[in-house]
Amino acid sequence: MKIGSGSDPIVVLNGGQAFVRRPTPARAQRDAKRIARLLPSRRPIYVLGYDSNPPPGYSIDMIVNDVSWILRDEIGSASVMGISFGGLVAARLAAVHPEFVQSLILMVSAHRFSSEGRRSIDRQIECAWQGDFEGFLKEFGLVFRRPWLNWLLRLRFRQERERLHETMNDPAIIVRGLHAVAGEDFGSDPSWLQAIRPRTLIVGATRDPFFDVEAMEETARLIAGAQLKLFKGETHMLPVERARDVAKVVRAFL
Repeated sequence: MKIGSGSDPIVVLNGGQAFVRRPTPARAQRDAKRIARLLPSRRPIYVLGYDSNPPPGYSIDMIVNDVSWILRDEIGSASVMGISFGGLVAARLAAVHPEFVQSLILMVSAHRFSSEGRRSIDRQIECAWQGDFEGFLKEFGLVFRRPWLNWLLRLRFRQERERLHETMNDPAIIVRGLHAVAGEDFGSDPSWLQAIRPRTLIVGATRDPFFDVEAMEETARLIAGAQLKLFKGETHMLPVERARDVAKVVRAFL
C-alpha cells in the first residue's frame, strides 16, 4: 500500500500480523494510517506485507529477495523501516543489498529474538499447527504497558472467539511465516550485521518480551554508527502507546 507522493520514499516492512490475519483492504488501511503517524509527512510511504501463499521452506532470504525486486523495479533506493518481525527482514536487506537502503530503522526489533521471544514463537507455531487460534492469540495477552489496553485486547479476543477461523489466516501460512524467522538463528553468528553500512536507528522498549535490551544493544554495537533509543518501562506496543514520542525520534533521524 502506498501513502502520499513525491520523491525520497520510505519503505515499511510490517510486523508479523501481516501474515497472521487474513488480509483485507480495511486492515491494510488501518495499518497504513497507524504507521504513517510515525513518519514525516510529504514523503511517499510504501507499506509492504508478505507473500499471501508462501512456499514450503519460506525464509528470511526469500523475503529479502522479494523486497529487493520491488525496490529495484518499482520504488528505487529508499529509507527502510522494519517493525518487529519486519526488522529482521530490514536488517538482512540492508546487509545484503545496501544499494537499495539509504537509511535503516529497526522499530521494536533487533537481529534476533530474546529467549522469551523465541519460546513464544515456538508456542505460536505449535498452536497454529493445531488450529488453536485462541491459544495462539493468548501469547499476545500482555503486550501493552497499560493494563486497560491489555484488558481491551483480551475482550476483543473473547468477542472474536467464534469468528477466529474467519479472521485468522490459514495455519500453514502462519507457520511458514513464523518458520521464516524461527528456522534461522541469526543470534548464533551476528557478524553479518557488520556489513550494514546505511545510517541506522534502533528504537526499542526496555520491557519488550520479544526483543530484549541485550539483543538491541548487541545489534547497535555491531552496526557501525548505529543509534539506539530505548524507552524505559515500555513494551512491544511502544509505537502504538507512545506514537507521538516515537515519531519525534524517527523524524529527527530521517
